Amino acid sequence: MKTEKTYIHRRVCLCRQCGGTGTVTFYAEKDARREYPQQKVCPQCQGSGRIWLSGQVIKNIEPYAEPEP
Repeated sequence: MKTEKTYIHRRVCLCRQCGGTGTVTFYAEKDARREYPQQKVCPQCQGSGRIWLSGQVIKNIEPYAEPEP
């Protein structure tokens, strides 16, 4: 079995939670008809609309053995 590690280099991307706007729209619990939207600063990007993305991918490579009938 062979294991490969691939690193995703650090880069700037749009925040997925707010879509790059820096704010998140929400409604109060009492606003059942959703008439009064409220906005707050995105908790993920803290209002910048951008985030740093990096990561690591680990692949396990195994030979395929034909199953016996």
